[in-house]
Amino acid sequence: MTKYRLRLILTMLALALSILFMGQANIRWKAMIFDNPGSKRLLKSEKSSTYFYRSLPEKSMLLNVQDMQAIEIRAIAKSKVDKPQFVLKYNDKKTTYDLKFFSASVAYQVYEPVRITLPPGVKQLELICYSRNIYFRAFHPITLQPKKPTVPALKIIKSAGTIVLSNSAGKKQYYTFKEKAPLTFQIKAGKAFSLFVRAQLIEKKTPVFGIYRNGVLLDKISLSVKRTKSYTSEGINHLTIGKKLDYSAQDKIAVYELRPLTDNLFIACPVIRKAK
Repeated sequence: MTKYRLRLILTMLALALSILFMGQANIRWKAMIFDNPGSKRLLKSEKSSTYFYRSLPEKSMLLNVQDMQAIEIRAIAKSKVDKPQFVLKYNDKKTTYDLKFFSASVAYQVYEPVRITLPPGVKQLELICYSRNIYFRAFHPITLQPKKPTVPALKIIKSAGTIVLSNSAGKKQYYTFKEKAPLTFQIKAGKAFSLFVRAQLIEKKTPVFGIYRNGVLLDKISLSVKRTKSYTSEGINHLTIGKKLDYSAQDKIAVYELRPLTDNLFIACPVIRKAK
C-alpha cells in the first residue's frame, strides 16, 4: 500500500469518526415511563435526578415502544447482585441481557446502559427481572434541533471608531464615520429605529452625508452649521447641533450605511425604537 493510499484511508476514517461524533452530539436520551411500575428509587447525580422502577411482586413491567427504533435500558441495584440480568420479551421472543457494573454511588450499584435495536413493528416490550434488588428506567433517543442563531436588533458592522458624547444628563457612545470609512450597521426585521447625527464643523460649510439601505440611496441629509452648547466630546471641537432621523421597520434584515458627502467628521448613534 502506497503512502498516498494510506494517508487517504486515514483521512476518510477520521472524517467518518468526526461525522459519527457530531451525530451523537445531536442526540439526547429521553426517559420513558413503564405502563405498570411498582416501587421506585431516586438516583441523584450532578447533572440530573432520575427515578428507577422495579415491578410489582411476581409481575413484569410493560413499555410502549410503538414507532421506536431503539431504546436504552439503565439499571441500579440497592446492593451487589451476583448475576445481574433482565429479560425483554416481545413478539413472543425472550432475550436475556447481562448487566455490567459501571460505578457505585453512595446508595446504589450503577450498571452500564444496555442499548437495544428494535425490529420494525414492535409496539410493546415486557421487562422481566427476578432480582428484587434491581431497579430500571428506559430511555429513547430524540434528535436535538440546532438552535437558530439569534439575530440582534442592532448590529454595528463597521465604523471609523467610537467617541463618548457628554452633557449634563450623562454620557452616550457614538460611532464616527468619515470619507473612505462609512458607518455600516444592521437592523433586525420588524425593528424601527432612530438615528441621532452630528458633525464636526469645518468653517461654515454645511455637512452632508448620504444614507443607504441595502446599497440603495435613501436620502441626502444636510446638518445645521450651528454649534452645540450642551454637548462636548474629547478630541472633537465645534460639533453641530444634533439631528434626529426616524426609520420604519422593514420586512427583512436591512443593512444601512452612512457615507460622508463632505469632508466633515460625522458622529452617529442608531437606537432601536420601542414598539408602541
